[in-house]
Amino acid sequence: MTDLNDHEPKQFYFDAETEHCPHKPIPERHTDAWDEWMTLGHQPYDYGILCLSAPCGTGCPACSAEQGDMVPWSRCETRSHTRPLRSRTDAPQHRPVTAEVADLECLERECEEFFTDDGDEIPGKDTCSHVREMEICEACSDAPVGDGDPHPPVVAWADCPQRPAASV
Repeated sequence: MTDLNDHEPKQFYFDAETEHCPHKPIPERHTDAWDEWMTLGHQPYDYGILCLSAPCGTGCPACSAEQGDMVPWSRCETRSHTRPLRSRTDAPQHRPVTAEVADLECLERECEEFFTDDGDEIPGKDTCSHVREMEICEACSDAPVGDGDPHPPVVAWADCPQRPAASV
């Protein structure tokens, strides 16, 4: 079983044998050419060699280990998500807003705190103790239009790529 604390974003890379690796051709192993090729940013892993010049996206290592394939960070089930932000008429801005965040299990009322010890739903209970307030980026944490996830992944204000540089 995976420790829930292992759920964090991590960059994943394509295998060097794919067309994404720019360092072709791959030389024969155990030669000087191989040693030189490995210094170009290649790293062994359980199933081959990764090319660190060929990123394939940010994933969740814990979910990926459970699923046997890369799980994008946005699909990590233990990642904090936000409740839908209040309706607004203007486009979302890259600015800090305070929102209630929690794991999907809590937002979808599947958390154990919504049920009695006998498994019956607790009437009138609308939140659990795992929901917390957090300063997030309004635009980066905006719910997608259409059939997207109604509880978008959270991007902390401190992690917003459009955040203005702090004044000194």
